[in-house]
Amino acid sequence: MIKDIFERFADLIYKQKCVVCGCSKTNQILCKNCLKAVQNLSPYAQRKVQGVNIFCAAKYKDSIKILIRNFKFNRRKSAAKPCAEILYSYFKKVCEANELNLNPKNSILVCIPSHPLRVFRRGYCHTELITKEFSKLSGINTDFTILKKVRNTAPQYKIRADKKARNVLGAFQAKYKNRYKDKTIILTDDITTTGATLNEAVFELKKNNYNNIICFTLAC
Repeated sequence: MIKDIFERFADLIYKQKCVVCGCSKTNQILCKNCLKAVQNLSPYAQRKVQGVNIFCAAKYKDSIKILIRNFKFNRRKSAAKPCAEILYSYFKKVCEANELNLNPKNSILVCIPSHPLRVFRRGYCHTELITKEFSKLSGINTDFTILKKVRNTAPQYKIRADKKARNVLGAFQAKYKNRYKDKTIILTDDITTTGATLNEAVFELKKNNYNNIICFTLAC
């Protein structure tokens, strides 16, 4: 709490620096030059789990990697906005390329949640903050109540690829069957590698009759 207050106070006095190059000319956490360096991916599904497409906006390297790591581990909450802007820009390209009609009337945003203990330690759920900013850009409403993380798993980046699925087994719980029977669940996350986390979340959602799902992640 004290650190958050200090950071906000510092932002009023000093210009915010880009977390990648340290530039303070634009007063942004990710400057335009470093944003251009983000390696964007094609607007077609990079992965698929249980018949559900996973679309990844960028390669997890260079600028995007530094931005996400600062967001998750250095309490840089202001990173939520550029993360959401990158994801939303990609989202529009995906909808156009795949002729997807995902709009506020027929869609709902749901994120991969953090465990309450992780939220307490960090001070926020980073995927929830990204999804809230995404909602502002897209006009699509959020629902952070239908999917909860009920088991505090080890961070996936610390787990071997062949152990990731086991690490998240039974980690999520979905509620409120049929709440969005006629809507598409847009499931968001920051990073996907093997797709184990999204696979487990999709499995739990489908158990509760959420069958129309599409996944978007910031990086892979």
